[in-house]
Amino acid sequence: MSEQTHGYCARCECEVEVERRHPLSLRRKLKLYLYAPVILVPVFPFIAFDYVFALPIFMLYMLGIGPVLMIVREPAVCCACGALVANNARTIVATSTP
Repeated sequence: MSEQTHGYCARCECEVEVERRHPLSLRRKLKLYLYAPVILVPVFPFIAFDYVFALPIFMLYMLGIGPVLMIVREPAVCCACGALVANNARTIVATSTP
C-alpha cells in the first residue's frame, strides 16, 4: 500500500502535493499496536493468572492507544498552504450545468 502524495486542497482550489508529519513506516508499525489484543487473546489465561502483572500492563496499553490513534489517523496537509486535504483527490468533482 503506497502513501497518497496528491490531494485536493479547498484553499488552493486545485490538486496539490500533500505531506504528513509522521513517516509512513512509523504509522504502519503503530497499526500493529492496535492489533496487540487480537494477538494476545490466546495467551490471556496465562496473563490473567497473575493480576499483579496483568493490570499494570493493560493500563499501560490503554494509555498508549490515544497517541497511537492520533498518529495513525493524522490527516494530510497541503505543502503550499498547510490546509487539511481531502482523503482522495478524486472525491471532489467539478460539475457544470449546460
